[in-house]
Amino acid sequence: MPSVFKFDDPSLGIDLSSPLDITIPIRKTGNVNCYYLDDPNFTYLESPEFSGNLSKGGSVNCEKISLYPHASGTHTECALHVAAVQFDMRHVVLKPVMLAFLVSIMPVETEGDKVITLDQLKAIQRPSDCEAIIVRTIPNSEEKCHHNYSSTNPPYFEPAALTFLREAGFKHLLTDLPSIDRESDEGRLAAHKNWFLENGVATPERTITELIFVPEKIKDGYYGLSIMAPSFETDAVPSRILLYPCV
Repeated sequence: MPSVFKFDDPSLGIDLSSPLDITIPIRKTGNVNCYYLDDPNFTYLESPEFSGNLSKGGSVNCEKISLYPHASGTHTECALHVAAVQFDMRHVVLKPVMLAFLVSIMPVETEGDKVITLDQLKAIQRPSDCEAIIVRTIPNSEEKCHHNYSSTNPPYFEPAALTFLREAGFKHLLTDLPSIDRESDEGRLAAHKNWFLENGVATPERTITELIFVPEKIKDGYYGLSIMAPSFETDAVPSRILLYPCV
């Protein structure tokens, strides 16, 4: 018997017993990469008195992990990424389940770049209790799960599109791109700032999640969404993203 969660709209319910994982995990090898940053490094604790490696006779596994969250897999970030705000990911409160809308978009050619434009998003009508939008780019293949995006100028969002989504009432944006801004934009980060800042002010209720992967079998439409992010004193953290089908 499915466990069903209902939203404000009585016609929208989700099955909590059938989660769909759209996370790109952080692995010991074969990770996605961008911005020329080092791959994650996993190191077992070793000392003359103690081994933190079961395979080498230790009593437990004890690993130190060093990584750049922005470059190695699915991650969720707050306004501290681009603005000197007085909060970090410890202060972001994420509902256990929220309503999200998944849309697939093929970026358009613009002055040699591939861009998701305001015109492509204008048709989206947000239900009153839909807090998140998930943008899957086309073409879509599993190559996204281990691609090296460095120096490839991947697709990005037109800054005006982020203003539209913020003003429409969305609080959480998720995308399979490594960034919503151009790979090299002279530090402007206009799309990030249009999303996070309203009249120069940011709040911890708004997030961006990048480097997800939504398989083809998951169709466009409404889903329940869980963004699971650890409480770290920083601007961005690795996260796990689950969708729940509507019933």
